Amino acid sequence: MKVTKMISVWCMAVAIMLGCNSCGSSKVQKASYPEYTSAGNTGPRTVGKVKEDLDECEIESLNEPTNEFRSYGSAIDEDRDFARHQAVLFAKASLADRIESIVLNVIKGYRNKIQVNGKVANEADIKQDVGSMAEQVIANCRIICSNRYRLSDGTYECSVCISIPAIDAEKIAGAATINDDERMGVEFREQQFRESYREELERFRQQQKERR
Repeated sequence: MKVTKMISVWCMAVAIMLGCNSCGSSKVQKASYPEYTSAGNTGPRTVGKVKEDLDECEIESLNEPTNEFRSYGSAIDEDRDFARHQAVLFAKASLADRIESIVLNVIKGYRNKIQVNGKVANEADIKQDVGSMAEQVIANCRIICSNRYRLSDGTYECSVCISIPAIDAEKIAGAATINDDERMGVEFREQQFRESYREELERFRQQQKERR
């Protein structure tokens, strides 16, 4: 009787142990790790890289002499003439944006020098002044570099570098500053303007060097 009871107890203990092991393994089987088993994760990848050479016209724009303002533009189209036309338009738009940015910074620096808290009378008015003056100057720009490439899909890529005399940009900045002074009712101070213009131009030239 005792032997039979001991065997029964032993069998019950073994059954409990097996049941626990079964529960434990079922928990492990239920665990999922999608971040390691997702379809996109197929193991280590080898990525190659190729150094890109700058386009000749882009190099020309970066090597801007002190007596010029230059700008680079490129475009792709099925019509090669239209691609060049678009490239010139993009270069002109970039140059206009640059002149506007320089003029605004010059006027703010100029305001600080004459102690008017770096404020401008109306930024929208200044942008309008600069836009109309820059449009006239840029219309007479020189195209100092032009390249055309025929692509494998039958389209054409054109790149250009345009240039205007740096003095023209300074004249635009001076005229815009005088107009803003008149709106604010203050006297134009040429020395402070020239200092502000020189400082802004030096800052921009330094940025150009860092891009090369």
